Amino acid sequence: DFLLPGKNNPCCLILPGGGYSKKAWDHEGIEIAEWLNKIGISALVLDYRISPYGGDAYVADAQQAIRQIRSRAEEFGIDLNRLGICGFSAGGHLAGYCATMYDDPALRPDFAILCYAVLSLKQGETHEGTARNFLRTYGDAEENRKLHSPVQHVTNDCPPMFLWTTAGDKTVPPMPNTFAMHEACRKAGVPARMEYYDHGSHGLGIPKNDPVIASWTVACEEWLKELKIID
Repeated sequence: DFLLPGKNNPCCLILPGGGYSKKAWDHEGIEIAEWLNKIGISALVLDYRISPYGGDAYVADAQQAIRQIRSRAEEFGIDLNRLGICGFSAGGHLAGYCATMYDDPALRPDFAILCYAVLSLKQGETHEGTARNFLRTYGDAEENRKLHSPVQHVTNDCPPMFLWTTAGDKTVPPMPNTFAMHEACRKAGVPARMEYYDHGSHGLGIPKNDPVIASWTVACEEWLKELKIID
């Protein structure tokens, strides 16, 4: 874990991507935790279940982690009211799910950072591997694809969201995912910021060889300051 010393630190739960068939542990997990630590946020990278399990297991793992962190906030030196979630690709689907579909206020993250996230599971809009692995539990019917798409569940209760993606992402199409989520937030009155880069492929994390795309971290830090998550 990447828990900072002291008390009442903000914290972020990180969900690396990998289509629910593997986890991009380093560049969408460890490196993200190190960046969050640098800007004053404690971090935990979740080793959630993946295929052959289905969506019910993934959601249970993420929600259980949120519950656990809140219940152990004092022990971890964490501020209960500044607990966010950050996800990449399929991990972004899971983070988006947690940010839009919670039936208990204790499970609602205080902010969400969604990086080239799979936010629609609908046919022709999604990354099929991610959708298939998630829907293993529920069946592939179009109504289930819609039901488990975070973009369909944005209400004014949802936490503020930071989203970013790239024009060259052929894996998770920006328009029906990141763009649609930003628009859904706007319509619901949820504070949201979106960064869109005119080049770059899928799955970049914080790319060392592309300072333009890597600057999403700078934009995100500014946004976290605006929200008073960090000083």
